Amino acid sequence: MQQIFKSFTVFSLMALLGIISLGLAPVRAQGNVLALHPLIDGAAIGDADVVEYWLKRGTQPDISDDENRTPLIYGALAGSLGIVAMLLERGARLDLKDKFGLTALAAAAAEGEISVVAILLEAGAKPNVQNKYGQSPLMLAAKSGWLDVVQLLLDSGADATMLDYTGRGVLGWSDEGRNRSVRRVLEKAGARE
Repeated sequence: MQQIFKSFTVFSLMALLGIISLGLAPVRAQGNVLALHPLIDGAAIGDADVVEYWLKRGTQPDISDDENRTPLIYGALAGSLGIVAMLLERGARLDLKDKFGLTALAAAAAEGEISVVAILLEAGAKPNVQNKYGQSPLMLAAKSGWLDVVQLLLDSGADATMLDYTGRGVLGWSDEGRNRSVRRVLEKAGARE
């Protein structure tokens, strides 16, 4: 334990506390010290300059943190179209999942980031990939009441009849979003409770 504290400088301790206060997950670094890779950090806070800097220096676009969350997933969560496009241009893989089964498309759908959802679908993201609970991007968008995202996912082949692993359908998830327009669109697409 004493060795761990010796490896921290005041600056690194402050930086780690700052990362934790932002709600960002650290990645494994050398030794016992945890740190967030700057590429992941840049994607998470939507800083395209930082992302570009590290990509130009050869950092792999699919580097992940201890939850297997990649810069593409963080960029999608941040709603940063520029970062997502940059990562895709550098070969980031579309359907990688974090430890909860969240993909970049599912993250963008849950956050209502229509432009990010669109670019990911155009790049070939699969609209029916389920997370570890069986939830699809369509279910996550419906749960949050994002009508435009729901419609785009349906237009792109999302299956409105899928069930999560508890047997709950997209209509059941849409009830949480309390958007009657979402429910009507889903009913027309053949969705189930």
